[in-house]
Amino acid sequence: MAEIQTRLPQALKRFPGIAKVEGLRFIADNFKHQGFEAKTGQYKKWRKKKKGKKPTLIGEKRGGAMRRSWQGKSSDTQAEFTSQLPYTEVHNDGLRAGRPPGFDMPERRMIGDSEALNDRIGRKLDQVAEDIFK
Repeated sequence: MAEIQTRLPQALKRFPGIAKVEGLRFIADNFKHQGFEAKTGQYKKWRKKKKGKKPTLIGEKRGGAMRRSWQGKSSDTQAEFTSQLPYTEVHNDGLRAGRPPGFDMPERRMIGDSEALNDRIGRKLDQVAEDIFK
């Protein structure tokens, strides 16, 4: 029992870091599958570009700046995901863009509320809890 009492606080400190790692993997998987995984294994595909054969949000040449721009930060109680690119929010939320007046960027969600992400994090936290109670 005393061992559990010492291991539990250590495990709780790890939880936000685990959420950060799983969140970044989740974003990378969404780019890989060209859609947003709202429910486990079910991707809402991003709307295709009108021209070009390369995958959406990857670019015609090297591309992938948005995919690489995501960063995770964890504190004692939470994990946070940010991108320094100004257009990431426009793509993620489907907002009005700086193109001709009236142009609305279609939503191509990369991160947000997701049952699939919660399940991923939950499975990892269950593994940590099992290690404590072995």
